[in-house]
Amino acid sequence: MKRDVPPQVLNKIMDEGYENLILDLFMEKEENDDYEISDIPMSPRIMKSSNEQVIMTQKVYDAYLRLVNRVSNPETAEEIPFFLLGNCKEVNGKRVVEYEDIIYDIKDGLSETRVSTDDDKFRQVLNDDRYNIISIGHTHGNVREEIKKKSLAANLPQDLIDMYRIRTTGLNISISDIWQHEYYKQIAEQIAQGSKRIYQTVIMYNGDFITISSNAIAKSNDIKVQNRGDIVIPSGTEKQNQEQLQYSILEQQIGKTTADTPTIKKSEAQNQVTRDEQELEQGITKEN
Repeated sequence: MKRDVPPQVLNKIMDEGYENLILDLFMEKEENDDYEISDIPMSPRIMKSSNEQVIMTQKVYDAYLRLVNRVSNPETAEEIPFFLLGNCKEVNGKRVVEYEDIIYDIKDGLSETRVSTDDDKFRQVLNDDRYNIISIGHTHGNVREEIKKKSLAANLPQDLIDMYRIRTTGLNISISDIWQHEYYKQIAEQIAQGSKRIYQTVIMYNGDFITISSNAIAKSNDIKVQNRGDIVIPSGTEKQNQEQLQYSILEQQIGKTTADTPTIKKSEAQNQVTRDEQELEQGITKEN
């Protein structure tokens, strides 16, 4: 396994309780140069809770639904980059992160297994005084079977998969995701000097919304839509996955009823083509 992750990033991850995971998976594939340390999967099921509540506005929620619908189709399962912009506040002694807007970050060609973020665009949103939180985000898609079969998650012994509760490709966080997060936190510290908090969000093809805190490798398990108490946003916990939200691909329609699963109804706002949605479509069309 190739050592591609900077030591300071790797040490931080290990210090936060993921040492055994990294060492066990590294030792298992130590002699195999087909994989890199950055490929090591971290299941949301073993991630610590940040104890933060996350609230998304209707605009962000509509974008979330649209992204899930797209990347759950293996034919369009790219890693799509974006920024979530918002503010943090204290409510009854609890930290609340409210994502108010989404900006797509499509510059280079889209890939099924890799994602890049535009440094210039990050600096641009960093200077927006309306927000004190920026979440660097991207999607994890339901990639084609031939890609899944080659992934590290699919080529580990069952005992390690069970021990670390590793899920199929597209439903884990990778070391490379944490590496990216740490990189942009450092840029923000240099420019904003502590006035901005940098989070990370991964939207997975099964609907899991994994948002990682700015000060620890921990995720929120309390995610809601503003003024929509009837909607539950899954965050990768086992209980939530038992009630996994399903999305229609054949009809490109969100919330199609199935025999065993709850549904999310499509909001009226989704029937409108927003400027950000046009940016997403234009970016994807341009690159493809």
